[in-house]
Amino acid sequence: MKFYGELLVFALLFITNLRVFFVHHVRRDPLVVLAPFTFIVAILQIFAWKIDAFTILGLLIALFVLLSNFHAIFRYLERLYIDHYSPLMRVWAAFTIIFSALALAATIYFAPVEQHSRKLNVSENQFLYKGSFRSGFENASAVGKKSLTLYEFAPDQISETNPQKYENLIVLFEPDKRGDTEHYKPYLQQLASQGITVYSADFYADDGQWLHNIGDKKILRRLIMVIQSVLNEKKFTSQKEYYSFNISQEYSVLLPLLREHCGSDKKFFLITDFMADIAADDLMKKNPEEIAGILKLSSIDNYKTSGYGCIEQTDPLLAMVLGFSRDSSLATPKLLAKKTVEALNDLK
Repeated sequence: MKFYGELLVFALLFITNLRVFFVHHVRRDPLVVLAPFTFIVAILQIFAWKIDAFTILGLLIALFVLLSNFHAIFRYLERLYIDHYSPLMRVWAAFTIIFSALALAATIYFAPVEQHSRKLNVSENQFLYKGSFRSGFENASAVGKKSLTLYEFAPDQISETNPQKYENLIVLFEPDKRGDTEHYKPYLQQLASQGITVYSADFYADDGQWLHNIGDKKILRRLIMVIQSVLNEKKFTSQKEYYSFNISQEYSVLLPLLREHCGSDKKFFLITDFMADIAADDLMKKNPEEIAGILKLSSIDNYKTSGYGCIEQTDPLLAMVLGFSRDSSLATPKLLAKKTVEALNDLK
């Protein structure tokens, strides 16, 4: 959905500016209302999908287009006659047309590799919560602030011929904060397509501070962490012990929550990707009767984008920055799913 939203924004910007060359001697210019509409859509994109290269680019172009069309919007609202647009406006329109076209082309070129859950016979569910680590979490509605989203990826059709696998386990994945669940989605879908129900969670509680500044806001956190990691990977990895405290807080919420949801008689199989490695080990040492096993994705040799998720499918632009390319064969998600199944089988 993020990709289609970006396409919409850049396509609307292209149309909004192209109209300047075709408006002559008209009573009103109704297409000018696309300027504020596009700006609103660009803002909604950021709140829905967070800030990244394409969402911020769409917002900036939409803002400049809105400001440059302010006089035209005023004339439209006042029902004033429009003879033609000035040469300066046409030059600006030509510039933004080119820029919007380039942005549209880049969006298509770096389009994510999508897997449709229905084709994989996979169901995806989200459970929304509000609250904090101090006060606790409770169910939240789709409207309003949410501080925890719990994702469930499960096989869609369970039958005697296609049974639920590992029914005695709760498979819990703790994503790295440079990825969030959406950037591991191809991997989680692959697991569910093989009969494994897996859970993942994204926390944005006010007292779950990682950066201790404005970067902890939902729309900024991943971007800031990715930038820090890319610019100084050694410093970022040296803070692994610090990350374990926050992850341990998250485990203290997730384990009882999932026991209530799935049953108290089940053990946990924990999957981590760098940030949660130490916290998972500590949890197993303290509660060996609750944890059946741990799989650290960061220890898989051919998993080259550890910590960032399956970005060769979900974020090809970041993949290119890190020296990788868009991969429609889903090699990484399939590899991670294969290693996970092997680790689960080793528990038997």
